[in-house]
Amino acid sequence: MTANSSKPIDPDALETKFRKWRAQHKTPATVIAAHREVILERVVQSMTFEGEPITVARLKILLAQ
Repeated sequence: MTANSSKPIDPDALETKFRKWRAQHKTPATVIAAHREVILERVVQSMTFEGEPITVARLKILLAQ
């Protein structure tokens, strides 16, 4: 996720994006599945930010142990 502070937020575009997301995630199960798809990438980004770079492949190996 990237933030661009130089552009003002368009409320209509944000509302459209939110409605599209809600249409795809109608149940708690679909929300959980969406989070599971990206969680390892988010952990990798967080660890890289903290100065401990790791790859998704390496993280999967560590989690399997």
